[in-house]
Amino acid sequence: MLWQILTPDLFAAAVRLSTPIALAAMGAAVCERSGVVNIALEGLMLVSAFFGTVVAIFTHNTWLGVFGGVFAAMAFSALHAWASINLRADQIVSGTAINLLALGVTGFLMEAIFGHPGTTDPVPTIPPVFNFPMGGPGVLGTTWTWINTIVFSYTPIVYFSMFFAVFMTWAMFRTRWGLRLRALGEHPRAADTVGINVLRGRWIAVLISGAMAGLAGANLALEQVGGFTENMTNGRGFIALAAMIFGRWIPGFGFLASLLFGFADALQIKLQIFSNVIKIPPQFFLMLPYVLTVVVLAGVVGKAVAPAADGKPYKSKG
Repeated sequence: MLWQILTPDLFAAAVRLSTPIALAAMGAAVCERSGVVNIALEGLMLVSAFFGTVVAIFTHNTWLGVFGGVFAAMAFSALHAWASINLRADQIVSGTAINLLALGVTGFLMEAIFGHPGTTDPVPTIPPVFNFPMGGPGVLGTTWTWINTIVFSYTPIVYFSMFFAVFMTWAMFRTRWGLRLRALGEHPRAADTVGINVLRGRWIAVLISGAMAGLAGANLALEQVGGFTENMTNGRGFIALAAMIFGRWIPGFGFLASLLFGFADALQIKLQIFSNVIKIPPQFFLMLPYVLTVVVLAGVVGKAVAPAADGKPYKSKG
């Protein structure tokens, strides 16, 4: 039965399911490296999924839906930036307010636009980038099936998340922009004295985080599900925060940590198929990603060191 579970479909599903978590986690790493805590990921993903679906439905263009979702998430993240950077409000309170606002706004607009709660009309999902035929008979055919499924079966945003993990890790630690970003989160006063605009740098980081959370929501609604369902993010924004901490605020490590959560999610789906054989209630498997989140946070928090000025508002003396 083990080989019936450990199939190439399981590993490919793990990559797909980890993508929204990875995108949000990498965006949050950029945000917190600048010194701004962003716990609004759940709300930003939800807003993007809703507005992305609405735009896709009314324009009959799924790609326009992706841009609409990203724009909506960036607009909501601008609220977080304004409150936490300009008004120097408590960043945890601001993020929590955006999460609650997103839940209320999407629920209200759902009934206002579609006349009913629950689920929108379906939209065509974005197809995979490649469409190679599966392998033929024999060992080579089986090997090609594994490679084709695990490497070439994904949609564009999934491949973008892989690219972003490499690019942003390089940019954060090998470019002048990355050095300035880390200075904002470690010692903003020192950064200010050498002429770095702290407020502008933090605004840009928060907007990047909003764009990445927006892509995460668009991936969920327009590549995986093909529509919007109320509260469809289902805690993925909070799991992304755990992945960011597990990845020690490094985008590439956050991406790898997200694969762990994605694998747990894919495994629980697979194990539900065999629940009658294993004789374990399927509800137990549903808990796996969340149990893993608690275990990771219990093991890592306190050991992983956050940027020194993370969560601390800054007022320029200039």
